[in-house]
Amino acid sequence: PMFKINGKCVMITGAAGGIGMAIAKAFASLGAKLALVSRSDGFEDVVAQEINNPKFEPFLLKADLKREDDIERIVRETEDNYKRIDVLINCAGVNIRRKIDDYTTEEWDLILNVNLKAIFTLTNKVAKVMKKYSYGKIINISSIQGIICWTGNGKFDLAPYCASKAGLISLTKSFALALAPYNINVNVICPAVVEGKWAQSLKDDPELFEDIMRRTPLKRLAKNSDLVGPALFLASEASSFVTGHTLMVDGGWTIE
Repeated sequence: PMFKINGKCVMITGAAGGIGMAIAKAFASLGAKLALVSRSDGFEDVVAQEINNPKFEPFLLKADLKREDDIERIVRETEDNYKRIDVLINCAGVNIRRKIDDYTTEEWDLILNVNLKAIFTLTNKVAKVMKKYSYGKIINISSIQGIICWTGNGKFDLAPYCASKAGLISLTKSFALALAPYNINVNVICPAVVEGKWAQSLKDDPELFEDIMRRTPLKRLAKNSDLVGPALFLASEASSFVTGHTLMVDGGWTIE
């Protein structure tokens, strides 16, 4: 019973991505009322294919989270539709892999705006809704790259991405302190490399993939489904006394 989320309104950004969709599918099967956010073309078709639950049909929101007016709109429309927002899961993110002196200012701005600024803005606006009911669960998806800096044996640097993900961990702690008086829990999940499009380019390079396996005691990449259990824990009453926590889902990468 502690893990029940049926009937709760759950907003998930980056819902067309692998992690966001895996969480959305699992939460739909458990009876959550979903507000799914994406800027991807064909988002509606992806959701229709992946989620088949007529009892809890997702509320779909197309938005560019770099735009504050879009953020204001999706929060307003979600509250209008469900009357409240119980859970916010910030999955949207972007990464660009280059050597550190090859990044442009525009790429830095893109990564920081999507991975950090947008989450700050959206969380602030969703928290105002949660405060009305003195209840809320906010879950941010960061990365182990917010804790360590992996450079693929010197093949690339991820400076903007690492900065954004480290900032998100710190931002999570700040929000956890600020929102604790309102019974709102704020936590962050840090996965290692997760199966998907970005991971495929790493798998295609034998040297990089070998390095990942060497650093991962469990000797595999994360699956999108590996994020579902941690997200469910942090979205449910099972984690009612957990806030400001950084949960590593990394196969043991950061143990050493």
